[in-house]
Amino acid sequence: MRIGFTGHRPNRLPIGNERVTARLAEVCADLKMQATGNGPESAPVAISALAEGSDRLFAEAALGAGFALHALFPMPVADYVRTFQDSAAMTAFQVLLARAATVQVLPGSLADTKGAYDALSRVMVGMCDVLVTVWDGKPAAGRGGTTEVIQLALEQGRRVIWINAASDRSPVELHANDAGFPAPDRDTEA
Repeated sequence: MRIGFTGHRPNRLPIGNERVTARLAEVCADLKMQATGNGPESAPVAISALAEGSDRLFAEAALGAGFALHALFPMPVADYVRTFQDSAAMTAFQVLLARAATVQVLPGSLADTKGAYDALSRVMVGMCDVLVTVWDGKPAAGRGGTTEVIQLALEQGRRVIWINAASDRSPVELHANDAGFPAPDRDTEA
């Protein structure tokens, strides 16, 4: 099972890192049970861009659950790290990068970061069986944003598990036949 991830940077995590981390650990444990029920050769692989915020929290939770980590970057690493807002978080990025079983770098550039992130989203959704998202329920801030990635995954028939970044509720599964995205206060078990 390959689990992709999309989610918000630190400024859009109102419930805080601790609650997001707990919810991610819960989802990763559940996905691991589902994947390993098919035998040890089905060990899950987490796909993450290791961006600041929820991407790194997901990577840490996935590694903690015993997933292999596939780091997927929108552009060369030297350029990608220049997009980070918190230079102090570079150590966390380097630690996770060192723990990645595989690394894939797409040919994006700083000259077109929106296009690079959009391409990253398309490749990641194309690779995954399940998409986990930490989303606040609001529209995308730009091209390739979390909301668009969720929509793309649903259109491609991927299973999507939503962790609400705005309200600490149990994760829910989104479905392609949902009439739009659910309101942030929806409280249906995944």
